[in-house]
Amino acid sequence: MAPSSRITLLVLLGVAFVAHASDPDILTDFVVPSGTNASVLDGAFFTYTGLIADNSANPAKFTVSKATAAEFPALLGQSVSYAALVFGPGTVNPPHVHPRASELLYVVQGPLMVGLVDETKNELYAQTLQTGDMFVFPKGMVHFQFNGGDHMARAFSAFGSASPGTVSLPVTLFESGIPDAVLEKSLHVDEATVHALEHDLAPPSPAPAPDSPPAPKNGAASLVPACFSLLVGFAAALLLL
Repeated sequence: MAPSSRITLLVLLGVAFVAHASDPDILTDFVVPSGTNASVLDGAFFTYTGLIADNSANPAKFTVSKATAAEFPALLGQSVSYAALVFGPGTVNPPHVHPRASELLYVVQGPLMVGLVDETKNELYAQTLQTGDMFVFPKGMVHFQFNGGDHMARAFSAFGSASPGTVSLPVTLFESGIPDAVLEKSLHVDEATVHALEHDLAPPSPAPAPDSPPAPKNGAASLVPACFSLLVGFAAALLLL
């Protein structure tokens, strides 16, 4: 695809959702954040330079760089936001929901597998996208992206809200304090499985002080492969509920 055509698609991607946005209408052309002197605004207010479209610092990981109202205040009231997603080989953007916006994803470096779940039919709609392909995730529907290849994959997403929100299913279920007994019965798994997932999803512990004894070799690191398999199985189970 020619560079000019790609730029055109990206521009269309950024405005595609404005007519169907979920943000409330505003009574002015744009919103000046509280504490900002509107009389001194210039082009810099409407400019954002913080979108990072690569993961050179962590090439083996999944990274996302956002431009929402939280990062780019000029988007307040504009019913649009943006994100750059970079997938290292074998990485996943786990099943999640955007409660306030639909998402239109454009792949700039494929292939990239995507999927969404229609909860009314308990049906998965999945597709392997190639460079230049687009895929829409309707508002509030569980969806994911997965790079099952050996090379990096990259995509851009536009949202129909300046604050689309993201609810990660694994984190919400296992890191929000839901009692283990509830999770065991709801997911039909044993206590050990729940504990393993909670352990794997927990934030990393602070680095030990220089004079602290080394951690046991059979500690958390040994659980990572097993917990990853459990998480994949958990995601599959969700699709079958």
